[in-house]
Amino acid sequence: MSDSPNIAVVRRLYEARGNPEVIRQVLAKEVRWEVVDGFPYGGVYVGLDSVLGDFFGRLFTDFDEFVANGSEFFESGERVIALGSYSGRARRSGKRFTARFAHVWTLQDGRIVRLQQCADTVQLARALADEIETTV
Repeated sequence: MSDSPNIAVVRRLYEARGNPEVIRQVLAKEVRWEVVDGFPYGGVYVGLDSVLGDFFGRLFTDFDEFVANGSEFFESGERVIALGSYSGRARRSGKRFTARFAHVWTLQDGRIVRLQQCADTVQLARALADEIETTV
């Protein structure tokens, strides 16, 4: 079975792997990007330029690798719920991580107008930590 138009847009964003040209094509100009507290750069970003510069720009500065893989997609009206995982490596510590997420995407006229994000923030915090973990 093929994806619905809304799921196809969300899947395209995940497949873009941070490519700003694709991001500009799928996000609405006044997108609202809600990142959970505890996640690097947690907060609310409003507008495409803020999402690209203030969120993604900082994210790709602190991580050598950062990938969001959506693995399950569910649709309800104008919303797409995606379950998946982040993976990557923090630039400064060199630590790798995998963290699960749930994203709720709201779409209008074929563009993403809102992201509501929930994620396992502890895994990213550990990767960004400079100190070497020891077991007791």
